[in-house]
Amino acid sequence: MNAFLIFVVRLILGLVFGILLTRMFRPEWGIFQGVVTGLVLVGLAYVMAFFRNKKKQ
Repeated sequence: MNAFLIFVVRLILGLVFGILLTRMFRPEWGIFQGVVTGLVLVGLAYVMAFFRNKKKQ
């Protein structure tokens, strides 16, 4: 799979899980906070992959 397709899949899944987590644990928050939570999750996935690859080299 190419990098763009992986990014799109991570983005979609991150947004879905971010909204679900926000609705489960903070129901008073709006959809915007759920989207931000999803974007943070995607960003953390890329940061963790960066450090994992850095260790191997």
